[in-house]
Amino acid sequence: MPKLSVLFLGPAGSGKTLLTWAFGRWLENLGFAVDYVNLDPAVEFLPYGPSFDARSIVRTREVMVREGLGPNAAIVRAVDILAERYGEVYEALSKLKGDYVLVDTPGQMEIVVFRPSGLKLVELVKKASTPVGVFLLDSTLGRYEAEAAVSVLLATVAQLRLEIPVVPVLSKADASGISGGIVSSSIHLEVEEIASNLSKSGTGVLSEMLFETMNLVRKYLRAGRLIAVSSVRGDGIDELYKILHEVFCACGDLT
Repeated sequence: MPKLSVLFLGPAGSGKTLLTWAFGRWLENLGFAVDYVNLDPAVEFLPYGPSFDARSIVRTREVMVREGLGPNAAIVRAVDILAERYGEVYEALSKLKGDYVLVDTPGQMEIVVFRPSGLKLVELVKKASTPVGVFLLDSTLGRYEAEAAVSVLLATVAQLRLEIPVVPVLSKADASGISGGIVSSSIHLEVEEIASNLSKSGTGVLSEMLFETMNLVRKYLRAGRLIAVSSVRGDGIDELYKILHEVFCACGDLT
């Protein structure tokens, strides 16, 4: 099997960059060679040294100045430029020789999941390696609230849109008081708990819509246990490693 690439996905502020670094450091401590890929042209600081850095091709701040754009339009334009120079990106990705390739995606998740340029960059990763996504569910927002329902829905959409296996993971376990590691034997049980809480709240069109949507999530979201990780403490990193490899096994349900 070609080298494994791990795409860290999730909304802005969910902890993608820090988990990229923490997981990479954990792998390196085991003796693996790790390549880090930064696909975010807007990032100002990285805790890891990237093997490929989108900023070597385009920087969002420079696009803002050159084209007179605001920050949001500038990052969209920057990712478009990055995708337009796909030959350079693919050449860099195809030359990576590490045992693992960890891909840190832009903070604005919608750029990767919904825009053609973001999808094109993911296709380049898929062409150069065997990809699996890690979708970060911010545990500080609550495990069974409406925000959790939206996050799980987005994880499902990312899986279907990118056409790669996607593993939902609770991030920031240290900040929310959750113990790192396995927190549930099945992500589907978590979804059922979310739906139950939404039905009990019984208030608002949003809750009603999300309750109905959870049925679709149960249908399409990849089965598997739910884990929590802390990039700060290192909790749950070993379980993340196990799950990522189980994705490609022939054993069926990953619970």
